[in-house]
Amino acid sequence: MPKTFVFLLIFLIAAPALNAQKTPPEEKPLVVRFSQPGGFYRQPLSVALEGGGATIYYTTDGTYPTTRSIRYTGPFTVANTAVIRAMARRGNISGRPFAKTYFINEPPTDLPVISVSIAPGLLFNPETGIMMDGLGADSAFVHKPGANFWTRREFSCNVEIFEADKTCVFNSGAGMRLFGGYSRIYPQKSIVLVARDRYGKKFFRHRIFGANAPKKFRYLVLRNGGSDWNGAHFRDELMNRLTDGWDMEKQAFRPALLYLNGRYWGLYHIREKINARFLEDHSDVDRDSIDLMEHQRNVRQGSGRHYQRMLKYMNEHDLAEPGHYAWIQSQMDVDNFIDYTVAQIYCDNTDAGGNVRYWRPRRPGGRWRWILFDTDWGFGLYNNQAWQHDAVQFFTDPEGPNWPNPPWSTFLLRSLLKNKEFKRQFINRLCDRLNTSFSPEQVLAEISWFERALGPEMPRHLQRWRQSGAEWQRQVALLREFAEKRPDFLRGCLSRHFDTGAPARLEIEPAEGGNVVVNNCINTGAGGFRGTYFE
Repeated sequence: MPKTFVFLLIFLIAAPALNAQKTPPEEKPLVVRFSQPGGFYRQPLSVALEGGGATIYYTTDGTYPTTRSIRYTGPFTVANTAVIRAMARRGNISGRPFAKTYFINEPPTDLPVISVSIAPGLLFNPETGIMMDGLGADSAFVHKPGANFWTRREFSCNVEIFEADKTCVFNSGAGMRLFGGYSRIYPQKSIVLVARDRYGKKFFRHRIFGANAPKKFRYLVLRNGGSDWNGAHFRDELMNRLTDGWDMEKQAFRPALLYLNGRYWGLYHIREKINARFLEDHSDVDRDSIDLMEHQRNVRQGSGRHYQRMLKYMNEHDLAEPGHYAWIQSQMDVDNFIDYTVAQIYCDNTDAGGNVRYWRPRRPGGRWRWILFDTDWGFGLYNNQAWQHDAVQFFTDPEGPNWPNPPWSTFLLRSLLKNKEFKRQFINRLCDRLNTSFSPEQVLAEISWFERALGPEMPRHLQRWRQSGAEWQRQVALLREFAEKRPDFLRGCLSRHFDTGAPARLEIEPAEGGNVVVNNCINTGAGGFRGTYFE
């Protein structure tokens, strides 16, 4: 082999190693360290910042720090609740911002606390702020079409989550946007917090809803009570607790307090967001292999072809025929649909007609299921005598108005009730729930739970939003009346609409060491069971 060729071969092999030695070492990221952890303090405190020799700029009003912000020169005193957002800069390189919220002499609370910091102008600029009406709002209508608060834009913010024991379990940049429908008209808006790696952490990593709940979330909804904002503030959450243990997807919830740029912003309910990830968290399904739909036939993800085929079959076949009904059972989870409908009928959710979401795993044998959500209009929100509203007729009306119960929204139940097996199962399941989850004793106990959980926070919350404590108490009293009177009235509705026969009392006393299962729904346990059904 010629010497020149050997020399070139050696050079080509060695060159990459030589070049690698010349690569400058990576610079450490610019970090701001705070002398005091964010959290709750009974008196003012002094805070020092340290940036490893870099120049530090900081803000105290939630604004994203820049070189135009306050330049740090030494320790400063935080005398009132505030968010300190700070950034280190060396030469032309700026580090990411860091934030700490210092709660100074705030009223004690047993609830978790969330602190969101964001440029105030993004929210409250009279012309452009997303929490304001803005210049384009049409005030001739209650919902103010064209108002700024109808925007879907997302903005960068910083989020801190403090557990009930006031330990900080999350602190990172995140996204923020407004959430909800009609409830956006209220001054206290619902909010979605979004974890994205471009802001900071990719997930909210904390079991915020308990040990058996998901451990990470991409989205967290801070819900203002929805349409129940100026009512009891927990109607939807009440239905959520009443359906614990049912085979039905629903959003977890947890009451919490929100501070916005260091200012108390009232009581919220932390909720999961209904999307493909939510379904993956709660079901044995891959989030990329589902069909998710809402309202009449709106496709949120996947395809609506399977659902359309099922509706077409219902239109063209008499479900009174066992074979036809059996095919429908293979397309939709009938048991789940019954429970979903029973929940809506019991609480008299007159906003349920078009406010519906349903999904199926996109695989052989995947059946449609219904998601329980947004039941604010239930429990007599706009009708003090709702306990005596015939929701069985309402949810089976073939000629309801376009809102709130258009014919398409009652089509499934009307079609299925043509089948004797379904009708029997539907009537018995409603009785099952009236005897257990929806019994006066159970519902009253859950209302009392909310009074204990929210009661200590309500005076401050109501004062913050200039609401009446007497009205809140009146709304809770309406819920109690509903709980006491609703079951007997609904039994009367069943008797009027269906050939049920007379009411019949069922009493079961299991032998020692045994239990009895009623209608594949109720496990009597050792204590036995007593309930009302029909002959």
